[in-house]
Amino acid sequence: MAAHASRRAPGRAALGALWLALCATAAAFDDEQAEVTFHGDSYAYRFSAVLEGSLAAVRDVVVDYDRLAHVNDSITDSRVLAREGPDTLTRRLDLRHCLLVFCFDMRFVERVHIEAGDALTVVSTRILPEDSTFRDGVAEWRLEALDASHTRMTLSARQTPDFWIPPVIGPLILERVFVREVRETCANIERLAAAADVP
Repeated sequence: MAAHASRRAPGRAALGALWLALCATAAAFDDEQAEVTFHGDSYAYRFSAVLEGSLAAVRDVVVDYDRLAHVNDSITDSRVLAREGPDTLTRRLDLRHCLLVFCFDMRFVERVHIEAGDALTVVSTRILPEDSTFRDGVAEWRLEALDASHTRMTLSARQTPDFWIPPVIGPLILERVFVREVRETCANIERLAAAADVP
């Protein structure tokens, strides 16, 4: 499945919204690392930051796949398609991102496995290419409780898009968008987690 472009931004620009993706510099959370690297047709990204919020509250926001539009405005649709077991599901995530003179609509259909613990939660995802606008991709979210009110969130991922990326300018724009999108996403995760933590 190819991404549909209506003149306005490079496809990879939406990766930061992904997931789902993520934080940069904002008041409450502590920025630690954010980087994007490119390998041929694929790209990889990693993000790590400390958020205000208990592990349980942050986890509930991150894995609430039916309501992810509350986390980032670029998400146009998010839903659970099937539950294969108590810790495994298939979810769909649609994003629309515009920048400069292009707009791209992207779809992620992923198999998700969740390992939830009292001190650490690991969420692993694998793209199902037959229903996505990506040829392949994997990601891992790690949520680690630092204390009762702080959680370290780390995301690492590798993806190969099945659509055209403008040469030269595409990677440069992607890095700018990545920082902007992760700022919005993390601020919203903290806001929703804080509401959940209120007794």
